[in-house]
Amino acid sequence: MNHSHVKYLVTGAAGFLGGTICRQLVQRGDAVRAFVLPNDPAAKDLPEEVEIVEGDLTDTASLNRLFQVEEGTETVVLHIASIVTVNPDYSSKVMEVNVDGTKNIIRLCLAHPECRKMVYCSSTGAIPEADGNRKIREVRRFDPDEVVGCYSRSKAMASQAVLDAVHDQGLNACIVHPSGIMGPEDYAVGETTGTLIKIINGNMPAGIDGSFNLCDVRDLAAGTIAAADRGEKGECYILANEPVSFRDFSRMVSEEAGCRPVKMFLPIWAANLMGSMMEKQAKRTGTKPLMTRFSVYNLARNNRFDSSKAASELGYTTRSYRETIRDEIAWLKQTGKIA
Repeated sequence: MNHSHVKYLVTGAAGFLGGTICRQLVQRGDAVRAFVLPNDPAAKDLPEEVEIVEGDLTDTASLNRLFQVEEGTETVVLHIASIVTVNPDYSSKVMEVNVDGTKNIIRLCLAHPECRKMVYCSSTGAIPEADGNRKIREVRRFDPDEVVGCYSRSKAMASQAVLDAVHDQGLNACIVHPSGIMGPEDYAVGETTGTLIKIINGNMPAGIDGSFNLCDVRDLAAGTIAAADRGEKGECYILANEPVSFRDFSRMVSEEAGCRPVKMFLPIWAANLMGSMMEKQAKRTGTKPLMTRFSVYNLARNNRFDSSKAASELGYTTRSYRETIRDEIAWLKQTGKIA
């Protein structure tokens, strides 16, 4: 592949995964154009080689600027931007950005003949949960009514829109489904990084007896770039890890950070009860609940995903939780986010 006249257009480039993708592309010598929200403070952490276009997925004029390239340049679009929410309730903003925004990107990819390929970053949440302990595999079609919560519904709808464009309009696109995300260089401090900081600072009085499936952001970025290089048209690839229990996770954090471990773990039924109470209280006071029944569901659900397709077709690999936790703690110290 001749990289000299290929420009990578990365949406959500100021986000955790988008920023890491930009850094990896720059490291291998690719030309990168980043699409970021106006005045996003995390944009300053992108490498200086990255060209920045400000805009919004719902604003067509700004998207047109993103796609304008000089004659003879081919583009590869990595559509990473989305609103992530742990609030399960319907949100028109989430739908607008995640579904309509993705349809805008699809439309522009089709309208620009120099656009050679699109990779859509979906989520394992877009795939229905398998019962029992069966590993969850890729699916051929997405139905928002088979998944839980507004975010997962929006990702299912957007994923189906991508597949429809592949089959009906010949769009050259493939889809990656990351599970959870963690690791260094989370400048925007997402959900997992926030949890890590709470455990280290002793601000997590209790955990929940469930499990996560989290990947190192560097492995997810490499997997997404590999999908741009080698992913097959119309194919989906799960990028996940082995599940880890909240207990084991917090034990590794306390060992690596030298902090006190989380002492108490609530059974799922008790956590659900608390989540329900906290939601009601938050509604009354107009604040954000510390815990919701939806966040409990995500720890209680089947978090076993099969990444063997991504491993064999894209060369996807994951590093150990311990290594990721160690590197993330070192980065948090270095940036002064923890003492």
